[in-house]
Amino acid sequence: MQTSDIERMIRRTKNLNMGVIEANPPPSFSEYVLSLLEEKGVKRSRLILALNMDRNYGYQILNGTRIPTRKQIIHMALFLGLDVAQTQKLLTLANRESLYVRRPEDAKIVHCLEHKISYEKACEFIWENE
Repeated sequence: MQTSDIERMIRRTKNLNMGVIEANPPPSFSEYVLSLLEEKGVKRSRLILALNMDRNYGYQILNGTRIPTRKQIIHMALFLGLDVAQTQKLLTLANRESLYVRRPEDAKIVHCLEHKISYEKACEFIWENE
């Protein structure tokens, strides 16, 4: 069941059926990333190489034994050309702080996501002083 279906059900019913919620847990971070890779047609190895990650560490992230840093998640989102909602979901599933546009770096990230700026140009724009 899609999250939007669960939200719709909660809004429309007077008696919340927690069984539906319990039967439909959210995906893990790695499950969601793998579904995005499949949707975008990107191989795991290509993502790991593009993000300049250690191969073993990258595969540990993708198989769910490690959770990446917030910055690594942002890099994934930019590389995969995700939108803001997908990026926020990635951050939430990884228990990382969501994007907040009042923070200068996050404002730049949202700008790049919204305007589909290429990965290389986005990284240069966001982290130009590092």
